[in-house]
Amino acid sequence: MTSASGTAPRLALCADLSRAANEDPIATAPHWQELTVLELDVPVWARLRDVANWTSQQSGLFGRLRDKVEASGAGFGLLMSAPPTRGAPLAVRHYVRAGGGYARRDYVTDLPQDAWADGLIDTLLEPERLTAWTPREVPAQGADLHVCTHGTVDAACGRYGVPVYQALVGAGERGWRTGHFGGHRLAATAVELPSGLLWAHLTPELVLKIARREGHPADYARHLRGYSGLPALAQVVDRELLVRRGWSWLDADRQAEVRGEAVHLTYRLPGGGGGEVWATVKPAPSLHLPGSSHDAGLSEVRQYRLGEWHERAVRP
Repeated sequence: MTSASGTAPRLALCADLSRAANEDPIATAPHWQELTVLELDVPVWARLRDVANWTSQQSGLFGRLRDKVEASGAGFGLLMSAPPTRGAPLAVRHYVRAGGGYARRDYVTDLPQDAWADGLIDTLLEPERLTAWTPREVPAQGADLHVCTHGTVDAACGRYGVPVYQALVGAGERGWRTGHFGGHRLAATAVELPSGLLWAHLTPELVLKIARREGHPADYARHLRGYSGLPALAQVVDRELLVRRGWSWLDADRQAEVRGEAVHLTYRLPGGGGGEVWATVKPAPSLHLPGSSHDAGLSEVRQYRLGEWHERAVRP
């Protein structure tokens, strides 16, 4: 259908439709055992995504990564974040699942940013090659929030992600302008590291409160996509525990097994002791929403609710 002027009407932003439908974003975080953040200038993002013009090294890299996932069952993440200085040599931040989140190691080399494939090979496939990189000091505390601002992939990420990124940087927090990592309709969306939490429908005011851990997690529960250290349904259980226990829950080392609707989550606390939770995660009525601001087609969006809940604590 076209307007009187002969042009197609502008589609609503998918993030606006998601908020209007009161979508609960839980269980939309990807499940990563490790991830690499490539520090790449924004123009390089498009070249990394240009599959048709990949070199044989770049094409072979992703084939090897697929083989690794199939062999181990452990997923990996890839983020592209713009460095503070444009044109800087290639740098990477490598995160590996550990404790209540991820352990971080930073490296820099004298290679140009277009050698991004080397960064992925050396962190995810051949870590022995990292001896050729220069280690870089890692911040002792605080969070890095990687905000999707990739407006050329989806307009919602440009509209809502850029102000959130600017708010973080303007307030002195560690915010990163980041390329597409999934979840357009949840814009502004961010990956928080080293906690491994993914957030949805952020605003400039909200992201600062989350970064500073102001208030109680219950205040932000409907903005949490999940903890990427756990499979999707376990993220529903983990959110409930975060609401019950408060921010200190994020220090717990959590592991989970999922069989159908049944989730068995075990945890160890930093001071000793721990426990386990047996819960069922039931389907709630689904929504039907567009996954993109550039396509009006609707897809099923699954929603969840907690069912049975049994918990047992283990003393130190």
